[in-house]
Amino acid sequence: MYKIRPEVRLDIIRYYLDNRSTLMKTALKFHVNYRTVFKWVMLYKKEGEARLLRTYKRPWNRTKKELEEKIALLKEKDPTLTIRKAKEILRKQGIKISIKGIWGIWKRYGYTGFIKDEIGHDFTGYIAWSKEAKSKFEIAKEVFKSGNVKETAKILNSIPSLPTNKLLAKIPDNFLNWKRRVEKMSCLMGEIPSHTYIEKAEEIYKELKRRKLYHSALRIGVMEVVALTWMEPSEKVLKKIKEVKKIINSTEGHHIQDTSRRTSELLFGPRFSLLLEEGITYTRLLKVNKAYETAKTCRKLLRNRKFISPLSMLQLGIMYMSLEDYREAENLILQAFEKVDKKEKKRLKVRLANIFVSKGDWRKASRFSRDAEFGAWSSLSGKYLLFSRLALIKGNLQKAISLGIEILSQLKKERFDQRIFSAFFTIASAYAGMGERVKAKNLLTKILPFFKKRKVKKYINIIEILLSLSPSPNSHLNKDLLPSIKLALLVKNEDYGKALSYAKKKYLMLHFYRYLFFFPETIIRFLEKGKPTGLPKTILRLPVFNKKVPVYNIRFLGNLIVHKNQKHLRIKLQPKDKAFLIHFALKAGEPDKEISLESLHRNFWKNSLNPSRNLSHLLVRIKKELRIPSHLLEVSYKKDNPFLINKGIHFITDYGESQVPLAQAKAFQRAGEWGFAKREYLQAFKLFRGEPFKKMYDDWSDDKRLEILFSYEKEVLYFAKELRTRGRKEEAEKLLKKAERVVSLERDESLKK
Repeated sequence: MYKIRPEVRLDIIRYYLDNRSTLMKTALKFHVNYRTVFKWVMLYKKEGEARLLRTYKRPWNRTKKELEEKIALLKEKDPTLTIRKAKEILRKQGIKISIKGIWGIWKRYGYTGFIKDEIGHDFTGYIAWSKEAKSKFEIAKEVFKSGNVKETAKILNSIPSLPTNKLLAKIPDNFLNWKRRVEKMSCLMGEIPSHTYIEKAEEIYKELKRRKLYHSALRIGVMEVVALTWMEPSEKVLKKIKEVKKIINSTEGHHIQDTSRRTSELLFGPRFSLLLEEGITYTRLLKVNKAYETAKTCRKLLRNRKFISPLSMLQLGIMYMSLEDYREAENLILQAFEKVDKKEKKRLKVRLANIFVSKGDWRKASRFSRDAEFGAWSSLSGKYLLFSRLALIKGNLQKAISLGIEILSQLKKERFDQRIFSAFFTIASAYAGMGERVKAKNLLTKILPFFKKRKVKKYINIIEILLSLSPSPNSHLNKDLLPSIKLALLVKNEDYGKALSYAKKKYLMLHFYRYLFFFPETIIRFLEKGKPTGLPKTILRLPVFNKKVPVYNIRFLGNLIVHKNQKHLRIKLQPKDKAFLIHFALKAGEPDKEISLESLHRNFWKNSLNPSRNLSHLLVRIKKELRIPSHLLEVSYKKDNPFLINKGIHFITDYGESQVPLAQAKAFQRAGEWGFAKREYLQAFKLFRGEPFKKMYDDWSDDKRLEILFSYEKEVLYFAKELRTRGRKEEAEKLLKKAERVVSLERDESLKK
């Protein structure tokens, strides 16, 4: 019976039943004795698929199931219980069992015998697969394939402990026992919205506490803390950490010192995870000294262990990243990087790339980011954030703004405060780098009330320094300084040498560059006197430090208006010249961008016999009217294909500017911040003064006009509907009347009333 693979047995029986065959014909077809087929049919009808698939035989000398469960329950009721103490308790109850026997049971039930390399936040990643678990899990997978979910759950529930797997996530909670529900939560982390995850985890946690299943409660509590830290409501995190720590410190009234080596070793995983999240939370509250004390405790825990898992080193490295101690973080994460598998290496590359970006080493950052794998809860926003920082270091300011907009478009409730600051700061830094400091400071001024409302002290302090404002009451500027805040103060106070040295030491060169964009005076003086600045060429050639670099602001959402380095230009251009200028500003709006001459000829002079001559004349007219030095627009050849290359001009457009407040508005709305969202919607609509591309009839202009007007109409109608829903009918009508000057609105029934 056991020589044929379990899944083959099941296929034979399904064939027999589905085809209404005889036992003899079925046996002959599959070359099996017909008596064996008869036995399988009887077993299938009596006990179902699971019986046919079963290969695991419980060893004859293994402890009885009832006693095993009793011994496992001892550990569940008191997570700090040692094997020797458990043996003593059982002896008093008249139960004789060896230390090895208790250890074996606890290992099967996932309380000990951990895989040391995998110890981290997720306990299902470091509990070992037992023979029983492997066998039953394979049966469960086969049964699940046949569509029998309830039977699958029954098999899974019979397993003492279940390591990481994807099957649990597919089983409804009401079919699973409490232990399986806790393990399922590890599968769901990053797969469902974090606020849903936290609500679900809290519900399970309370029920486990009520049932006095403290070990499982501890595990789900740690997972909830990790999710809460991701969401960033810091005070709530500390409260939850304190609550979960009580399970370690005192179980059922038996107080055990939290610092004892015994407890630390028994519950290293959850204890270490809670300390890490506590340290990260202290950092966010600007209690930096407390955070460093927690980091020291974590290091002490690691020193006391014979073996340190790479995941533990990684997690400590992440904590040092939150403290902005990137030097120490790099050391720890690189150590972990050498010891993990290929899949985990891809995840670590994200951390290392961010460290190298902060360090100012964009080449290494680019290399590590190529095949990096971003986490589920922040995959796209985290990716765009990294690449936006890379773009800033390389001097690609328009690209940085575009990526900042992408960050906003991907924002969810997870890490909202951090991501929205990153997006605003990226976009503001890019504008400041182009010499548009007023625009940059306006962006930061708009976001400051948001962070004050949410009491995010770190971002409040940085913004107030960059805006040269007086510090807020109860500000932590004079104590517990994070390196980024200290550096901002050094730059603001023009202590350049000290600031540069500090930035290099702390791997804060990216912060240093961005702060200099807001306080460029020192660098400008250095350059005028011919003094070395210690800055890379990509940064020094930006308009903020070099007034000779032309920055054109092309406003075409209405009659064409052009500013050069914030001064209005009176220009006279033909419609086709205007269309070309807008086309070039949007397609090649920053240095080293290019457009193929073939595409330009095809769009603007598709029926011309000599499009090259037409383009030459057009470029002469544009250079003259906009006062563009000839060498900044250059034709170059790549494999006989000519390109028009932007050799040093920065373009800003009002259309590009309108995308920023629109993305901000939607992000605020998703976060439930309607007041901030409304302000951004109105700011975006204010930029539309009339119909764009008037009297411009080339194919690209026609397509772009329709694209812009359709988007504008869609956003206006949506916002007007939102205003009406909130009882602002007069505001909605006023907005629609203004919008009809730009585009003929197709109002739906709800807006016609």
